[in-house]
Amino acid sequence: MYNIVIVEDEPIELESLHRIIAQCVDNAVLHEASTGKRAIELIDELKHIDMMFIDINIPLPNGKEVIEYLKAKNTETKVVVTTANDDFDLLHSMITLRVEDYLLKPVKKTTLTDTIKRTLGIDEQTTSASSALKTEVLNLLQNDNCTQWHNFLLKHINHAYEQTLAGTEARRNVTELLEILNTYLKSLGHQYASVCSILDELIHEVEWHGLTQALYSHLTLSLLKLSHDIFAVSGNTVGNKDFIQRAKLHIERHILSDLSLDDIASHAYVSSCYLSRAFKKKQQIGLSNYVAQRKLHVACGLLQFSDLKINAIALELAWQDANYFCRIFKKEQGIAPSDYRLMHAPRRH
Repeated sequence: MYNIVIVEDEPIELESLHRIIAQCVDNAVLHEASTGKRAIELIDELKHIDMMFIDINIPLPNGKEVIEYLKAKNTETKVVVTTANDDFDLLHSMITLRVEDYLLKPVKKTTLTDTIKRTLGIDEQTTSASSALKTEVLNLLQNDNCTQWHNFLLKHINHAYEQTLAGTEARRNVTELLEILNTYLKSLGHQYASVCSILDELIHEVEWHGLTQALYSHLTLSLLKLSHDIFAVSGNTVGNKDFIQRAKLHIERHILSDLSLDDIASHAYVSSCYLSRAFKKKQQIGLSNYVAQRKLHVACGLLQFSDLKINAIALELAWQDANYFCRIFKKEQGIAPSDYRLMHAPRRH
């Protein structure tokens, strides 16, 4: 996701820029300002701005002063100046402000599109990757595959954290995923309003704080909790799944809760004894071991990327006894949680 700010006091020009940029960049959040004062407010409000389009002749403070203020706070923001004034001295002053480009009005659509792609580094490979991510997210959600959704979430977020720890800025990889999820749920109607509100907050936190250790646990645990509502059980959901699938769905929707055989069986609409025997026969693993493995999959990420203490991780996964959690972890992983953290936590650059 890209944060793009448009600073333009002429309504027609503002509307035209908004439309062209929205068409050019699929995963963009556009912010608008018609005065220099509002532009400065946006600079203060938004932790990260990828690109700013600014008319140099906006009302005070003028465009030059806004750019100076922006550059003092965020030197990484790309700035493109738009103006109807073809003045050499003005052009020279833009160079000293380290702006990326200088466009004369009226700006042609092709010129603007080329400038955006070049400035943001958007190429066919980036566009293709974004499209593939959207397709994968929608397939998982529309196929009601909560288990694979959780696997995908953890893999995607963990990879972004690995990139961050290696020195590569990767917060956009996470915000893009959250934006795709958010947009899809909003399209389904008001019943997901509370979920979308939480997603909006998570997007803001990732943009504001970046992929920090402290954010990892909040981000991943919040997304796992949201699955309870995203994969809400309906009559169609029950009718289209066999009892093993219903059991797995219940486990994933309550992966952070204390899960008992009786509780899982009641939501699978079979007896506890029958579920226990059939699950082991079909899945080649006992139900309690399966639940433990699913929880430990989450625990591994928390140990590797978060700053949560081991007893806190146990509690988040509904193991009240940290010693029991450690025994289960060592049995499944062959190593104690503390040793796993030391062995797998990547070095921070």
